[in-house]
Amino acid sequence: MMIETVIAFIREQASASLRRAAGPAALALIAALFVVFAVAGLFAALFFWLEPAHGAVVAALLCAVAAMGIALVCALPIVFRPRRPPPQPTEGALPQILMLLTKASSSLTPRQMIVTAAVVGFALFLSARGAARK
Repeated sequence: MMIETVIAFIREQASASLRRAAGPAALALIAALFVVFAVAGLFAALFFWLEPAHGAVVAALLCAVAAMGIALVCALPIVFRPRRPPPQPTEGALPQILMLLTKASSSLTPRQMIVTAAVVGFALFLSARGAARK
């Protein structure tokens, strides 16, 4: 019973997160597609501008060098970005777990209740210890 409740809770949280992220992700994908078409058009224009003066092979090589240069400049912030510390756990996780345990406590045996109380006590201890460090 308790495992089913936990699984249902996790599925609910995952589906809500997925729904929140799906819209912006789809819009970002469409925007990226239009950016690719725009960049392709700009490189075609560069090629046709350079081709009469330098020939087709040299114009193609110059376009390739320009593309490699732009790719290198775009990759620099990724390579040299400062590393951020991992995010702190959210404050609302413990109350949600406690609510889950109270819902499932009616179907627990005495031994399972003792283990659950020990786990909750340990979680409260860790939570208070983390709050004291701040």
